[in-house]
Amino acid sequence: MGRGHRQVVLALMMTFFFASVQAESVVESNTLVSISEDPVFLNALDSNDKESLAVGDDGVVFLIPNDDPESSVELDSITDQNLNALDFHPSGNAFIVGDTGRVLRYDYQDQRLSNVSGTGLVEISTLTAVAWNTNGAWAYISADSGRIWRFRSLVDGGEMYALENTRESSVTAIDCHPVVRLCVVSTESDGIGIIDDNHELIWLGGGAVIWNDLECGSGNIAVCVAVGSNRNIGTIRLDDSTQGESILDAVILSNLSGEFTKICGHSENRMMIATIPFGLIDHRPESEESFPWYDHVDAANQHLDVVTRPIVCTWSTTEAEGWILNSRGNAINFVPIEIDDPLLTSLAGYALAVVVVISVPGIVLGLIFMNSPKMQASYNRWRRNRKGIEPSLKDKREQRRKRDRS
Repeated sequence: MGRGHRQVVLALMMTFFFASVQAESVVESNTLVSISEDPVFLNALDSNDKESLAVGDDGVVFLIPNDDPESSVELDSITDQNLNALDFHPSGNAFIVGDTGRVLRYDYQDQRLSNVSGTGLVEISTLTAVAWNTNGAWAYISADSGRIWRFRSLVDGGEMYALENTRESSVTAIDCHPVVRLCVVSTESDGIGIIDDNHELIWLGGGAVIWNDLECGSGNIAVCVAVGSNRNIGTIRLDDSTQGESILDAVILSNLSGEFTKICGHSENRMMIATIPFGLIDHRPESEESFPWYDHVDAANQHLDVVTRPIVCTWSTTEAEGWILNSRGNAINFVPIEIDDPLLTSLAGYALAVVVVISVPGIVLGLIFMNSPKMQASYNRWRRNRKGIEPSLKDKREQRRKRDRS
């Protein structure tokens, strides 16, 4: 191998070595914002294109502009009950649910909260999840008892019915796909369920896992993703056709660190999995790939006080940027790390390096082979001998020269 070839291979080896030791995080944080001056404990967050709502203990609700969380405001409280979950309606309003059957409405036009009437069936329940179905006609509301109801507001109050075939463990999350007419339910010990367009609940399995959260893909990606204990991730492939059958595939991502606690929407083909210890994993629902995004050690080095509290959820501002909110109301941004290496200048290239490092030994050997005529000739001779192929004219001349010298 010539000197120039050796230098090329060495440079590429150093590039991949750099990626392997530096690729724990592809983003960093340079901004910290507290959305409240008073101590708070937040339980849930949901976002639309313009704003996010965060809810928590003692009835607190915060309105957060996605592009400017420093301008967050606390809405006038109308309850002292703990609020546990929320979901935006396609129109921009939102339902919020909490302890003792509390159901609130957020009106985006006047940014006010009000009590929802007609929810007497749940008045003594600890409500754990809420989601609007695909067309926004019904809201599904669940409790820690495993019960699930469907509800819609009417002029004279509300209409509410209990779903059949519910089970007994706490419902941890409900989410509905924005295009496919199906909703998905996750539970602590009864697995994953599907609610179809006729409000029928069908169970898919997965009861061996404590499922902590789930998120449905946006656009035409007919997939929802659930995260659970022991680094389990469940992909629910949705099919709402007449003869369709939705499928749950669960795998353990043992090569990633932390316990999976939340999963939050980010863009059409990117979700963020929140972990304990504090960190993020980039998950692609369409390809079912997961990549390190923001490592706990890097986050602690940048914002030590923030990482001692669990992540409530995240929201995006661009394809590669966004914010993380913890349970104490501290929000930190994440932006791509600037990399000097010209081969890794883009976020996509750097994320690719995280994956490529797994196969670095094969890549390096391949580069050495491609730049070494001697290795290629030796391989060709071995291949011909193994298959009983007549030696090439070049090999015959080389053998003749060896005989003449001996």
